Amino acid sequence: MLSKAGILIVEDSFIVAYHLQTTLESEGYRVLGTEDSGEGALAFLEKNKPDLILMDIMLNGATDGIETARLVKQRYNLPIIYITALSDKDTIQRAKITEPHGYLTKPFEDREIFTVIEMALYKHDIESRLRQSEEQYFSTIRSISDAVVVLDRHFCINYLNPSAEYLTGWTLPKAQGKPILEVMRIRFVDEEENFINPLQCSLDGSRVSSLPKNLLLISSNGHETSVGEGSISPVIDNKENCTGLVMIFKDLTEKTERERLLKEFETKRMAALFEGQEKERIRIAKDLHDGLGQMLNAIKMSVNLNGEKDRRTEELSKLIDEAIQESVRISENLLPSKLRDFDLATCLRSLCTQMRNSVNLQISFESLGAPQEIDQTQKINFYRIAQEALNNAVKHARARSIMVQLNEESDVIQLSVEDDGQGLGTAQQVRRNGLVNMRERAEIMGGTLIIESDENRGTLIIVEAPVQN
Repeated sequence: MLSKAGILIVEDSFIVAYHLQTTLESEGYRVLGTEDSGEGALAFLEKNKPDLILMDIMLNGATDGIETARLVKQRYNLPIIYITALSDKDTIQRAKITEPHGYLTKPFEDREIFTVIEMALYKHDIESRLRQSEEQYFSTIRSISDAVVVLDRHFCINYLNPSAEYLTGWTLPKAQGKPILEVMRIRFVDEEENFINPLQCSLDGSRVSSLPKNLLLISSNGHETSVGEGSISPVIDNKENCTGLVMIFKDLTEKTERERLLKEFETKRMAALFEGQEKERIRIAKDLHDGLGQMLNAIKMSVNLNGEKDRRTEELSKLIDEAIQESVRISENLLPSKLRDFDLATCLRSLCTQMRNSVNLQISFESLGAPQEIDQTQKINFYRIAQEALNNAVKHARARSIMVQLNEESDVIQLSVEDDGQGLGTAQQVRRNGLVNMRERAEIMGGTLIIESDENRGTLIIVEAPVQN
């Protein structure tokens, strides 16, 4: 017969202890020892580990069975069955506190004790497995870097892992039972006062809901942390009832800072690229003016000094004039001299007039507000955006009329270009039409670019940026 559980008998009556030992051993149980005092039982447990303890309440020595059981549970977590003749309320109440696995009142039948022992061993085994599973679960939750918040069905805190404690500034004992809105104070990055409810999923379903983006979590001490990339999931029991919610989210401080630095680097890179382009335009415009322009003028003077006035000479002189005008136009497009000397509104009005004369379209310009003293680079960026938008409207959108409006205020400048053409077309055409270049110029100025396009209504481009003095 297979050996059964090992048992320690703690009983001050030698006769009762001997009877228990012989009875248990006859059923295959192993009696590891017998003790008549609490002190003796604790000393025995320092060297041996039984599977179960039969504990009398009245023992020899200063420590009774109930106090001994409390110490055993605290130190060794072993299952205990009380065997006693005491059944008064006070004794039972004291014994209950130690959470025994059984209670037998003397006298008892042998078969009764076997049943209680087997039930106690089974219960302890189940509790041990459950405790081990819980420890593994909470060890896993505690060790992950993501913040985990567990709520009950009333949206109150049930559990915070260490990451959640750190981010919220609340310890688990203080947070337990508190409403979620009291512990997790969340707002959007762009809204300083308006706090939001982080709960986004329903209680009657099993779907997972993601947290909104661009969130700041304000801890109990006022520290702000960028959080996100999280989810909210309902906890469903075996009866398909929702018993709570689990919220998981990340600390995005490092990621947000890294993205900010990358964006800042990219903005500086594009600014340097555009600055290089403008310098190259200056060089080419200077070469056209000082090189090709002067050469054409010299050729024209040579033709005129020749003295012979015939049809071929006049045609040649006319072609030279046209070439000179074309070089001046190209030079002016590369680097409008007015950008150095006039305000943005004057430059844009001149651009619209020039475009209107060259393409014979209805192009109107309206300026609102007072002209601002802005940085030369910002003036060039607005001018290039308007130039690109006008070229797109003329070449690709086939517009019949274009409206350009500039609104200058003390802190912000807004430029809009609206046409009645056939829209922007496909994404490939959008890239080809220079809209990416326009968006990058807007970002360099710390502004935004809004594009609305429809093949039946035309295109509206709005650029808004803070004033850079």
